[in-house]
Amino acid sequence: MTQVALITGGAGAIAAALGDRLAARGYQLILVDVDAGRLAAAASRLPGAKTILSDLTDAGDLERVAGIVAQTPDLTLLVNNAGIIRPGDVSALPFADIGVQIDVNLNAPLRLIHAAAGRFKAAGSGCILCIVSAAAFAALPGSAAYSAAKFGLRGFLIALNHELAPHGVRVRGVFPGAVDTPMLRYEATHGGSPLNFLNKDVLSAGEVAEGCLRAIDGKRLETLLPASDSFLLRLVSAYPALMTPLLPYLERAGRRGLDRYVKSRGLAAE
Repeated sequence: MTQVALITGGAGAIAAALGDRLAARGYQLILVDVDAGRLAAAASRLPGAKTILSDLTDAGDLERVAGIVAQTPDLTLLVNNAGIIRPGDVSALPFADIGVQIDVNLNAPLRLIHAAAGRFKAAGSGCILCIVSAAAFAALPGSAAYSAAKFGLRGFLIALNHELAPHGVRVRGVFPGAVDTPMLRYEATHGGSPLNFLNKDVLSAGEVAEGCLRAIDGKRLETLLPASDSFLLRLVSAYPALMTPLLPYLERAGRRGLDRYVKSRGLAAE
């Protein structure tokens, strides 16, 4: 039987790296994205891949994708990968920028998971994989809405796992730190948190894709990338007040990392 994987944010760098690996395993891919040009380019690299042009902030588009999730007989893997960030203090952002982050990063994954959960449960198999963020453990200044969405998605996955694991359905969350993608470059040049750049090197899309495969194949609900960040992220998540005295020191170190990243990629702040 042909296995089908649906990936949101299907035109992105992480989706490309993961799509290559899933195709090598024999999956037929359905790529969902809002950018028609990039979606076509992504599909051209993956023979047999199908595409769905969709804006996940649009209720009608989201319902259309949910219907495909619910009605594709051989779908065994749902990958919620689409993400968006609009950096800035809450008081300075238009509320629409807050809303779009909640819609893409939280509401859309929940809707598609809902569409998949019942049929996966009935089949006694399937995998729901969400590429979340380290922001689900550490909420950073200037990323309040993004962090809220990621905290919410993590909580949803924890509860969902309790519901579906007894029925043979795998629920997996992958929580990468900074990944070298267009979204990170946007954040780096539009006032995003310097704490994204505390590590000497940012992750590559390929490293995240490999982490996703380990998550799919393994038994852990949560996979943090890089693994070396796991202890500190879980500590800060358990004791968020620790961030207050540490923040000035971490921001100074992060700004040095941000400067290195911007220079190494030839970027310029806008």
